[in-house]
Amino acid sequence: MTATAHPHTVTIELDNEPLAGVPQHTTPNEIMSLGGIDPAQHYLERVTGHHHESFKDRGDEKITVHNGEKFVSLYTGPTTTS
Repeated sequence: MTATAHPHTVTIELDNEPLAGVPQHTTPNEIMSLGGIDPAQHYLERVTGHHHESFKDRGDEKITVHNGEKFVSLYTGPTTTS
C-alpha cells in the first residue's frame, strides 16, 4: 500500500484577490469557504475573458481548477431597501 498522496493545489484569483492552496479538484463551495465567503449566501462564477460560467445551484459539484484562473462570488442573500 502506498501513502495517501497530497492533492495538487493551485493559486487562483477570487474577487480580484489571489487565493493560494486551492485543491485542483474541489467544489465551488470549498473555494468560497477557503476565501472566507459564506456559500449559503453566495454562488461562484468562473470568468474566462468575457464568458462567465455560473455554478449557481451547483456548489457541491466537483470541478477542476487551474493555476491563475479567475472566479467571482455573487451575493444571493436578501437585499436591503431604503
